[in-house]
Amino acid sequence: MAHKIFKKEDFRRDETGIYILEVPKAIVGIGADLIIERETADGEYEIVQADIHRHNDDILIKWSEPFDGRLLYDA
Repeated sequence: MAHKIFKKEDFRRDETGIYILEVPKAIVGIGADLIIERETADGEYEIVQADIHRHNDDILIKWSEPFDGRLLYDA
């Protein structure tokens, strides 16, 4: 699977206090299987069940706090 690495700094906070990561739909495609993984303190990754929405030409990943991680998707 292809992946995209992201950092805490890539998230933005909305007016409700939720953190949002915007990923262009062109990167992952339409109808792709997406897996969100958070990087742990020891450098490993754990799968998280994040809230994912599509908005215009972006995929929005919502979480209660920003984190370093990666997005896995079908290439």
